[in-house]
Amino acid sequence: MKKFLIIPLMLSLPISVVCAFEEAKTKTTLEKMTEPKISLETTFIGDSDIDGSGGFETTKHKVSVYNFYAGLSYTNNTFKWNNIGKLPFGDGVSKPIEQIHTIELEGKLPYHINDQWLLLTSLSLTSSFEQGMDDSYSYGLYSFASYKLDEDHTFQFGFFGNYHTATSMVLPIVSYSYRVTHRDGFKFVFGFPRTYVGYHVNRDTLVSLGIVYSQSAVKLSRTSVVEKNGFVETVDYMANIGVTYEFAKDFQIRADILYGLDREFLLYNSRGKSTEDYKVESAIGANIKLTYAF
Repeated sequence: MKKFLIIPLMLSLPISVVCAFEEAKTKTTLEKMTEPKISLETTFIGDSDIDGSGGFETTKHKVSVYNFYAGLSYTNNTFKWNNIGKLPFGDGVSKPIEQIHTIELEGKLPYHINDQWLLLTSLSLTSSFEQGMDDSYSYGLYSFASYKLDEDHTFQFGFFGNYHTATSMVLPIVSYSYRVTHRDGFKFVFGFPRTYVGYHVNRDTLVSLGIVYSQSAVKLSRTSVVEKNGFVETVDYMANIGVTYEFAKDFQIRADILYGLDREFLLYNSRGKSTEDYKVESAIGANIKLTYAF
């Protein structure tokens, strides 16, 4: 049975989009919006037990090429398991999952009404899988309006939807941000899936503290010892404290200490029916991200 959620919440997904659009408007033309960027990111999350038994640690590598209008990314997640024989799933001998591949393509269509109002619609296609791409696709859509009250205060409202064979959702977007485009002093975002507070030590250095909610659904292989031809969904909240430093006009580095909490590992059979739900213990991790604009 497919799970379909309609949940009222505050969504900060469009914040980076609004920030990029406002920064582009400060240029002599909007050519800045077509400027290609590439980012390289590595994330490590330490050992975590599942339901108090065996556990795993993960390492993620992600490469993205994008501009304001479109983006393409590839992510590789690798797993290192411990106490396999005590895991609540699998055959007790084989590694349940060795690696997961994710490919995402996104396109955005902005409409600038005036200096205060911006409308934006985005479509995305994502494939996340263990081996084969069949039945691994999810389709995303978000559309929202952004209203800039003044140079410091911005509000967004609209909706976000995602369809997947195993789990789908529709989420209202309601969010508030303060001084997100400024390069001095405090800034903050109140919303879901991301909330954070940042402080610019100087124009090039930002210290931030926040928490991010994430969810992903993955197609398992035909020979999976977890759920043959089924799906796994991971859900968590990731707290972080980090520093972003801009070395030069076009080159930026970010480093974070992470703490994953309230984590879940959900299984679905090949028909998309939920079969099991496991709790994953909290864990400490780290992240580093490099971004270069051409």
